[in-house]
Amino acid sequence: MAGALGVSQATVSRWECGLDIPSIEISHRITDLIATQIRDELAIKSRFIERLSSVQAIFDLDGICLEATSQGCAQAWPLFSRLAGRFLEPRMIGETRIAIDDADTRKGIIKGDIAMIVGVSTRHLDSEIDSAFKHRWISRFWFHGYRVLATLAYEPCDEATPVGIEEIFRLDDVCKR
Repeated sequence: MAGALGVSQATVSRWECGLDIPSIEISHRITDLIATQIRDELAIKSRFIERLSSVQAIFDLDGICLEATSQGCAQAWPLFSRLAGRFLEPRMIGETRIAIDDADTRKGIIKGDIAMIVGVSTRHLDSEIDSAFKHRWISRFWFHGYRVLATLAYEPCDEATPVGIEEIFRLDDVCKR
């Protein structure tokens, strides 16, 4: 960071220890540096997902905006995959709607207490573009700067599998393993 900002390592150390603060100009440069790294990280994750043959997608939880879909997702739900950049929350139904509408669950996700949710659904949107078929979905939540994102993986499941939320993994439980 010191090299990128044109300051000494000792200067950065003083900032980290709270002995000094960066100037307004340096603060703006720090913000730009971090924002660029965050933007690049999401772009890399999106390109990674887009090339997978498995059925996966990335969503921004603010308004449930579809960020990226895999090739497998485009094959399973071709019209849905074209909704990148669109806010889907008003059209959500079923188990994903239940998970997002539950105040404690949503709060747990936003605070970082909930790491994953596993559910079984037949549809996620109230639209014909979301073809109905029974599948298990696994949602992993992560932070990207100030944004909360979810990577969802979808897989087939037996028709006899009951629809619903199967499991909610809290971060503390995941880290204990």
